[in-house]
Amino acid sequence: MSLVVSLRIPDGIVIAADSLATTQMQFFGKTNIPATCPECRKDIELRDVQMPPVNTPASTFSYAQKLFSFHERFGIGSYGMGIINARTIYYHVKLLEKKLREDGSKVDRVSDAAESVRDYFQSQLREQMPDLDGAPDDFYPLGLQVVGYNDDEAKTMQVQIGKEPKIEPQTGLGCTVGGDLLVVNKLWTIEKEFPQRAVNYGAFSLQDAIDYATFLIDTTADSQRFTRLIPTVGGEVDIALITSLKPFTWIRCKELVKVLEKVNTADALQR
Repeated sequence: MSLVVSLRIPDGIVIAADSLATTQMQFFGKTNIPATCPECRKDIELRDVQMPPVNTPASTFSYAQKLFSFHERFGIGSYGMGIINARTIYYHVKLLEKKLREDGSKVDRVSDAAESVRDYFQSQLREQMPDLDGAPDDFYPLGLQVVGYNDDEAKTMQVQIGKEPKIEPQTGLGCTVGGDLLVVNKLWTIEKEFPQRAVNYGAFSLQDAIDYATFLIDTTADSQRFTRLIPTVGGEVDIALITSLKPFTWIRCKELVKVLEKVNTADALQR
């Protein structure tokens, strides 16, 4: 599932994502159920009744890449499906980036980036799931946050890929989250009940935004450690920064990303 967090604060945009990938297996059990015959009222036994599937983790990986640069100016964080058509989301994003450059397509605005991401991944999902039209209307197995600046305005575009793809723009100071939201929503419920505990995004420095994004992801991951649920958030936290004056810049990323992206993290921003 994952957790992606983007914060729009006075000095820029901070976007962060976890690194955990979990594969699941479904077990379909059968059982015998005692019942009463509706006609003769005698006790009977229903044999080999199919039970609801039980999900169990088959394996977990702690180095999935869910945060990407896009055309140097934008950032993308993904949650939900980690692989489509036998390729990771990271690989797909880089293929899309290459294709747009070769085609000479302009990606000047955040909305341009979000629309290209939506169209590309929607076609990929339909290729993998030919029966997608039969899915529920609210079926969104993949989500992506596309962040960047338009005319000095910070924007987060929440892109939902599914039966009916959609783009939800978020502007102004604030925090947008995608993925496993249970713990974050509980924290924010406290803020609603006790307004004096509300987060003041307007007073955040860049370091505050980095720390808050890390806090939300780490708290979600730590809470799952003590439950019987399949873990959905964990691993290293990747963080990047975008401002109106500076394009996508890595603040913290896995060592392999430094090799693939040929970048150095901005260590000066870390305490």
